Amino acid sequence: MAQPVTVILGLGREVGDAVARRFSKFGHHVVAADPSDERIATARNAVPDEVLLHHGELHTRLGLRNALTVAVEAFGRVDNLIVIPDIEAPDSLDDFVQEKFDKAVAKATRGAALALKVFSERIVEQEDLPESGVDRIRQKGTVTFVLSYSAMATMPGRFTETITQSAVLGVIKAGAVELAEQQVRVNGIIAIRPREERIESWTTRRTPLGRAAIADEIADAARYLSSPEAAIVTGELLKLDGGRSSLAGILD
Repeated sequence: MAQPVTVILGLGREVGDAVARRFSKFGHHVVAADPSDERIATARNAVPDEVLLHHGELHTRLGLRNALTVAVEAFGRVDNLIVIPDIEAPDSLDDFVQEKFDKAVAKATRGAALALKVFSERIVEQEDLPESGVDRIRQKGTVTFVLSYSAMATMPGRFTETITQSAVLGVIKAGAVELAEQQVRVNGIIAIRPREERIESWTTRRTPLGRAAIADEIADAARYLSSPEAAIVTGELLKLDGGRSSLAGILD
């Protein structure tokens, strides 16, 4: 099988770097894109030299197409998309400002939907490699979203984050159905991620395993969902929550 090509949209704090390292280690060509100069600079010291870094805007059709074009021009194709949406700053309902809120929700949902649209258009445009064989029949492309635990359960001070992250779940479900005929799989990872001390303490008290997911564990989950071994999996959410969801309904 030809060497697969994976594009990462958004680096996050640590997760994008870990995904780039893990996919590169397992033989993927990797392009990592982010609109932040700071994140790109950090990634240069955190990922292998062969990973291509692209600095550019990722919430418009043109920006997304530019990111995929980097991969196509360098490696001839694109097979997998890993999308790591931005996490909104902490806030509460008391902080609600309609214009700011509307902008955050629109940015999250539009960005997720456009990522699917632009990727699926690219998949249709490119011809399958003859040596891809049965794997290419099983899947022509994959999209995996990496979300925070707020996508399924909230905590005080995470009002806008909860709404924007959970909104992407609808894009995943609808996108999986829409793109199934094209053999493009769409899935999500919901992970409790390390954050500031206050949230770490909150997580430790309410998670059976007593910790958040580490970046490498999230990267391994993304690699599995992108692989032909998961070719029957679409429209699903893989939870990396240390058993937290098993405590639903149990009060501390």
